[in-house]
Amino acid sequence: MRLRSLLVLGTAALLLVSGCTPEPTPKPTASPSATATPTPTPTPDPIVEPDAAFDVTCDDVAAEMAALVGEPPTPVKPVMSLIATMNWLSGPAQHMFQRASGIACSAGDDTRYWEVTILPDAQTVIDGATERQGWWGESVECSDGTCQLELVDSDVLLSAHIDDPAVGADDAGRIEEGLRRLVTRAATTVHAVEYIDSNIPGVACDRFLTTQDVNELVGVSDAALFDDFGGWGIPAEVYTYANGSRICYYTSGDPYAGEAYLQITTLPAGAWAFEDLDGDAVIVEGADAAKESVDADGSPILDVRVEMDWLRFKAYQNDSGASADLIPLAERAVRNLTVGHTAPE
Repeated sequence: MRLRSLLVLGTAALLLVSGCTPEPTPKPTASPSATATPTPTPTPDPIVEPDAAFDVTCDDVAAEMAALVGEPPTPVKPVMSLIATMNWLSGPAQHMFQRASGIACSAGDDTRYWEVTILPDAQTVIDGATERQGWWGESVECSDGTCQLELVDSDVLLSAHIDDPAVGADDAGRIEEGLRRLVTRAATTVHAVEYIDSNIPGVACDRFLTTQDVNELVGVSDAALFDDFGGWGIPAEVYTYANGSRICYYTSGDPYAGEAYLQITTLPAGAWAFEDLDGDAVIVEGADAAKESVDADGSPILDVRVEMDWLRFKAYQNDSGASADLIPLAERAVRNLTVGHTAPE
C-alpha cells in the first residue's frame, strides 16, 4: 500500500550558559525589522499509477491464458480490449478497472483475442449492475470459437472473454479451472490501497459543456446532450458508478440517427494513463497538458489533463469531411469545470 510520507519538522534545542561571575547587563539594541516569510508554493501530488488491491498482475493473467489458449498474436496490454466492444471505450474508459483498484488485461487481434478483468469490492458493483439489469450471476459459457465467464470469489469478480477459433464447448471446464485459480489468488491477497483523489467523480455532463456551449462553438443551433445509454453490464457499472465517470454525447437531436458533434469521456485521477498517451502536445488554456491525435476511425481526438484528471474530447466528421475544432471546446470545458459557467448575458 502506498502511503503519503509525513515530514516531522523541528526539534527545540536548549542552549545552557553557566558561570561563577555575574555577567554585565547587555544594553538593549534595536531589533531588526521583521522580514516576511514567503508562502511556499504547494507541491503538486506526484503522478502515480493506482495500486491493485490484490497480488495478481497482468503477467500472471498472461501466463495462465497462454497455458489455456496458447500465446496471443500480440503483446499483452494492461487495458481493456477495443475489439468488438462499446464505441465509447477507447481512451479513458480502457483504464476503468485500474481506477477501481483492479486490473484489466487483453491481447490479440481480429483473428483471436482475449480480455480478463479482475475487480475488488465486487459486491457493490454486482448489486448496482443487478439493479440496472446488467448482472445475472456467475456463468461459464463456451461454444464454437468463444467463451464468456463471470466468476466470483469472496468479494472479487473476474470477467473474461475469449474469441478463438480453437475454443469450443468442451473447453469450458479447463478454462474455468484456470481462471478460478486467478480469482482465488486475488481474493486471498486482498489488501487496502490508497485511493487517489479526483475533482470530477459524479460531475454532470453539462458541468463540462452545455448544449448552448456546443451550439456556439460548433456553429450549430440544434445540439442535444445524451448521457444515458443502454447495454448495461459490469463495465458500464464500474465506469459510471464505481468511478463516477461520464459519457457525454452531443448530437443533433437523435443519439443514433442525428449528426454527431462531440463526445466527452473521462477518467478521474487518470493523469498516470494520460502521461503514456501518444499525440502532439498542444496548448489548451487552463489545462495542465493536452495532446492531439486521431482515433482508429479517423476522428480527431484531444486529450486534456486538468490536475490529476483526464478528459477526452472526440469530434466527428460530417458529410463534407469537416469536424468541430476541439481546442475551443476543451478550453470552455476546462473553464466551466475549474472556474464556473459564465452567466448568460
